[in-house]
This record gives sequence, C-alpha cells and structure tokens, in this order.
Amino acid sequence: MTMELLPGDKVRLISGGPDMTVRGKHYDVLANEYSNNMFDCIWFVKNREGKDEIHYCPFQADELVKRPTV
Repeated sequence: MTMELLPGDKVRLISGGPDMTVRGKHYDVLANEYSNNMFDCIWFVKNREGKDEIHYCPFQADELVKRPTV
C-alpha cells in the first residue's frame, strides 16, 4: 500500500536525516508520466557561511515517513 502524500506534507527518510517538504509526485520524463510511488522533496541546510542552501531529490514512498503535524 502506497502512503498518500500531498504537497506541503512534512516527511523524513526512514533511515533518518533532515525534515523535508513534499513538492508533489515525481514526473518521469522518460515514461512521460507522473509516478505514483515517487515524490519530489526539498529541504534546507545551512552552509559554512550560515546561509540556507536548498536541496532537492525524488524519493520512493517506502523510503519516507510522514512527520506529525503540530
């Protein structure tokens, strides 16, 4: 069963790591369709100068755990 994730949901990798925000379903350009089990995520990390750097990566749904909303 695939976890239902929506844009704006907060997630984290099951293995750990920073909190991330779901941007939406991943678009597979080779298949020319949106994937039902991959999601594009973004997160921010401070660099050496103390400025936020944005990072982006698609992840399989079974690699993610949804963070509780506060």
